[in-house]
Amino acid sequence: MKGISYRGNHICFGRYALQALEPAWITSRQIEAGRRAMTRNVRRGGKIWIRIFPDKPVTVRPTETRMGSGKGSPEYWVAVVNQYRRYANIGDVIVAVIKEAVPNMPLERSEVIRAVIVRTCKELKRDNGMIIRYDDNAAVIIDQEGNPKGTRIFGAIVRELRQLNFTKIVSLAPEVL
Repeated sequence: MKGISYRGNHICFGRYALQALEPAWITSRQIEAGRRAMTRNVRRGGKIWIRIFPDKPVTVRPTETRMGSGKGSPEYWVAVVNQYRRYANIGDVIVAVIKEAVPNMPLERSEVIRAVIVRTCKELKRDNGMIIRYDDNAAVIIDQEGNPKGTRIFGAIVRELRQLNFTKIVSLAPEVL
């Protein structure tokens, strides 16, 4: 499987989403196991939307069988998921994994963290017609209350973060556009 998803890559419902980092087949059993784990975690405090459906049948036949006699009955069903099924915009809270870390720091490699997107290469359109586009993507690591874990922020950020109640991040930034 190859290719990047151009549709269905934004959040339509809710605040959080899972994004596929590589193309894969997800079986109906895996979808059901994920649904059960998420339902147990949110209890009655949240709602879950599952936007994939296992609509591709997979048949399994031994390699030593002779040709002919049809394809066989489906063994299981899978949902085809393409790469980058969901993009994050400025102000979105994402769950990420640290790929590289500097030694002797409080954050370690392969640690799961929460972060808020502060800069994207994808342009941001304002109501007055202004378009803001950055040269890089950047995020600020936050704790459970939404406060930044660090004490310094490098580079400019947009003022829309203030409206999303990230005032501490806005006050630490050297420039607000």
